[in-house]
Amino acid sequence: MTQLEEKLLLARLADLEKGAERGKKPCFSRFLDPAEIAVFEKQMRPRTPYMLWGGYADSERKMVGFFPDFLEPDEAEFPISALRLTAAEDLGHRTVLGSLMGLGIERNLVGDVAMEEGGTVVFVCSSIADYLQMNLTKAGRTRLRIESVPCDEVHLLPKQFMPIGGTVSSLRLDCVLGLLTGVSRSGADELIKKEMVSLNHSVCTRGSVTVAEGDVISVRRFGRAEVSEILGETKKGRIRMTLKKYI
Repeated sequence: MTQLEEKLLLARLADLEKGAERGKKPCFSRFLDPAEIAVFEKQMRPRTPYMLWGGYADSERKMVGFFPDFLEPDEAEFPISALRLTAAEDLGHRTVLGSLMGLGIERNLVGDVAMEEGGTVVFVCSSIADYLQMNLTKAGRTRLRIESVPCDEVHLLPKQFMPIGGTVSSLRLDCVLGLLTGVSRSGADELIKKEMVSLNHSVCTRGSVTVAEGDVISVRRFGRAEVSEILGETKKGRIRMTLKKYI
């Protein structure tokens, strides 16, 4: 995010917080992506009670809800609807999201697209749930059956990862990128210079940054991975580590 985008985001969230204080009722943002959530958590210090929620415990995209002092933050108050999509064939994340965008839906009105056994669940702002039930009839060329389900009755499959193990000369970001993507050190530097690499959901412009267990590395057009384990040095002084690439 640019500094201007960060300022605009924080201003919108500050207005929502003031609305909760003055109106004595909860106020909610639209869905924030991980980068926006990181900005909120690092730079904003809410005075009122608040909660981040995306419809289920491990959601990636979440709303921020601000609550007046006399109300306890409650996930049940969030204006989030879960829509279950079923079709004759498996629906990919990109196919479903493309169909939603094809209806003119703004991205921040849509939360996670997650998988259930035998179907796909989309978490959306409740304000567009009825519209989608009437108009989202296809994903690509595949016909859909769509129904609204309570968020607490959704049974999502665990997120899937592909382990990537190997050794690196250093825990510098540019070295770890080589293990993750297979590019050379100069290729990693080029990705970083082009601002195609994010560390913990913020664009990183320095290859010398040290990564640690639990860090999340995203590379545009390649995907995202978590630093799972750092296992110590080999006899030749290289560092053994394992990454978990989201699939």
